[in-house]
Amino acid sequence: MFDILIREAGVRFGLGEKARPFVQILLAHITDPEDGGLFGFLQNFKAAGLESIAQSWRGGGPAARPITPTQLENALGASGGLLALLTGRLDVARDSATAALGYLLPPIVGMLTPGGNIPPSLPAEAASMAAAGASLLATPKPGEIGGLLKWFPWVMLALAVLLVLGYYLTRHNVPPAAPPAPAPAVPASAQAVPASAPAAPASAPAAPASAPAAPASAQAAPASAQAAPASAPAAPASAQAAPASAQASS
Repeated sequence: MFDILIREAGVRFGLGEKARPFVQILLAHITDPEDGGLFGFLQNFKAAGLESIAQSWRGGGPAARPITPTQLENALGASGGLLALLTGRLDVARDSATAALGYLLPPIVGMLTPGGNIPPSLPAEAASMAAAGASLLATPKPGEIGGLLKWFPWVMLALAVLLVLGYYLTRHNVPPAAPPAPAPAVPASAQAVPASAPAAPASAPAAPASAPAAPASAQAAPASAQAAPASAPAAPASAQAAPASAQASS
């Protein structure tokens, strides 16, 4: 079904061996269910004002109208669109990809829409080509692999340095750095000193408490002073006894 188209596209547009993967990627893109399948692909032409051209391709036959490279750019030339995908994956010139796409789309859409209708499933050959194209899209480009490989020596060097450093640390048993002392411990002890300071003023009032005892002894002294005069009147009593004895001797 597609062999003749692939061969003619390879010769006419300079695709050569890239003609087959070109058609495979084309089929994978226009039948991708995530983008709405073939119906969703044809909506791109409707959005670009080319719906009548795309409708003429359905069912195939001589009624299919050609499409110009400029019209294809308007419908499929956006960043990340089909043209960008084909030129980027296959390293094909933009002009060659646009011309080849304009040649391939009318007959391929006609093959996928027998009787002008979009069938629920693809023909076996078309499904096989689309699966091959999806596999190509999932495979990194040779340039992308080379870009990763250029960093491989540096990655290996970094791993070697890490291994040597780990061996050195293990060999010499370098102790880990001691963790810093917790900061909150210092303020806690600083607050303990002011807590005992108020105890000193508590004993100061005891001194005035003993001061009133002194006047009590002072009062005792006058009491003894009064006792001395109390014995003084006894002397006249003995003085009176002397005359009495004097009279007895006479």
